[in-house]
Amino acid sequence: MSVDEILSMRLRNYKCFSDEGAGFDRILPLNLIIGRNNSGKSSLLELVEYVVRPTDISAFGHKGRPPEVILTTTLTEGSLRRRFSETTSHGPIPGNHWKFGQQWVGRPITWSLGRSGKGAFISVDPAPPQGTGLQQFKEIASDLPSPLAGLIFKRLRSDRDISPEADGHDTDVMQNGEGATTLIRHFLTKSSLSSTVVEKGLLSELNKIFEPDVRFQDITVRQLPDTRWEIYLGEEKKGRIPLSQSGSGLKTVLLLLTFLHLVPVIESRPLDSYVFGLEELENNLHPALLRRLFLYLRGVAVDSHCTIFVTTHSNVVIDLFGDDEAAQIVHVEHDGTSAKASRALAYVQRRGILDDLDIRASDLLQANGVVWVEGPSDRLYFKRWIDLWSDSELKEGAHYQCVFYGGRLLAHLSGEDPEIEVDDLVRILNVNRNAMILIDSDRHKKWARLNATKSRLVSEVEALGGFAWVSSGREVENYIPSATLQAYLQLPAQPAADQYAEFERSLESLRPGEGKRFLGNKVRFAAQICPLLSKESLASCLDLATRLDQAVARIRLWNGLALK
Repeated sequence: MSVDEILSMRLRNYKCFSDEGAGFDRILPLNLIIGRNNSGKSSLLELVEYVVRPTDISAFGHKGRPPEVILTTTLTEGSLRRRFSETTSHGPIPGNHWKFGQQWVGRPITWSLGRSGKGAFISVDPAPPQGTGLQQFKEIASDLPSPLAGLIFKRLRSDRDISPEADGHDTDVMQNGEGATTLIRHFLTKSSLSSTVVEKGLLSELNKIFEPDVRFQDITVRQLPDTRWEIYLGEEKKGRIPLSQSGSGLKTVLLLLTFLHLVPVIESRPLDSYVFGLEELENNLHPALLRRLFLYLRGVAVDSHCTIFVTTHSNVVIDLFGDDEAAQIVHVEHDGTSAKASRALAYVQRRGILDDLDIRASDLLQANGVVWVEGPSDRLYFKRWIDLWSDSELKEGAHYQCVFYGGRLLAHLSGEDPEIEVDDLVRILNVNRNAMILIDSDRHKKWARLNATKSRLVSEVEALGGFAWVSSGREVENYIPSATLQAYLQLPAQPAADQYAEFERSLESLRPGEGKRFLGNKVRFAAQICPLLSKESLASCLDLATRLDQAVARIRLWNGLALK
């Protein structure tokens, strides 16, 4: 059994969780547990640890009721064949036992996991006829191993540090960071270990997260006058700085990298054999650095096939992973009596998380740059364009943030200097000094002029160094390549549509009814067609290549990234 076979994993009557239970409906490479302090986030990490390594949790029942770990996993052919024999017929099961049992291959079975690792049957779906085969299902459940058995759970607590340490031979790294200095020292000084794992490997990973803010040139250890050893990191203009004189954010990142890259080497285990439980990584990290750290963790989880759970208070994860197929956000809430947890799927749920974390609109000021778009469908196009044009390097939520202005609200925006009074207008640069705006031209022919509002805004934004992008065609949808549109409608090749035609009319001419369907739900249309876009198809579409070159260069500039 493996992580992929877990359909759900829940904890009932444990600490703050009542009989209703809470947990995970599925397990993804990156699992983010978000909520207020003391809401129950750490208890969900304890659930994961228990499934990896069952222990006695009976002392932590909720209101006198015994704790219970409930798992729903997939029945396999092997587990069913062990209990439903192909050579047995009749008895309590009518006909051939295997013919009866094979219909449950791939079906969910729910069972509880005891501290001895032995399971107890709860239910199977669909339920067998009354009494028929029930004993066999109970026996299957008692034989099922923990789906995370054989893996290793490593936890990094919120109260952590890397400190100078005395000589020692123990290479274990504790949950609070104790032992990290000794382990790094062993790699750098012991002939039995390769120093390049730290000098090149660990240093390179550290720079992936900290650049462009800082670039570390070397990492070493030195013995202090009191004989303890301390880690030093070198920068070009500062020289070597002892870690004790560095911020706790740097220590957090270095400690995390120690868990991810050094511990598996010293324990001679591949990274995919680990499950990591990480607590509140955002402590003392700047939002921009935190975004890079979370994106780094996602990459490690996906590329190395390990499983990572992170508890956090940060709203950064909502922007980064709200619709990420490799990550999920689990929101934990406590009503004063008991806690509950739910996976944040819809906008309303994510908005509830923001309310719970007391996040305000002013947090847009922390974004590296703001891209103003008319509405949610334009956001989907822009996000897809930038992803393709930057080869997936630039991400919404990490490198820029989209904000909606709505077509009729455009007249209420201003690109004037924030220091200049502009009555009743929303000043774009007051929201964020790095601004870009994408505007439909609404031209019905090539030489048609922009209306006065749009012309004013373009001039104001550009005068202050912002980037104003007016669509070459009538609207943003006119940037959809004709080949992509034909593939979406499953039509043979057609002449390119007029870039100044109303898009719904162009759709209607290709297939009656499509224009009306588009107007009924532009967001659904965008969500369906965006995956069909390719970098090659965009390159020859109107002025899109030139505009995307400019947009990518501007976003890289906002983030201090080198221009390509």
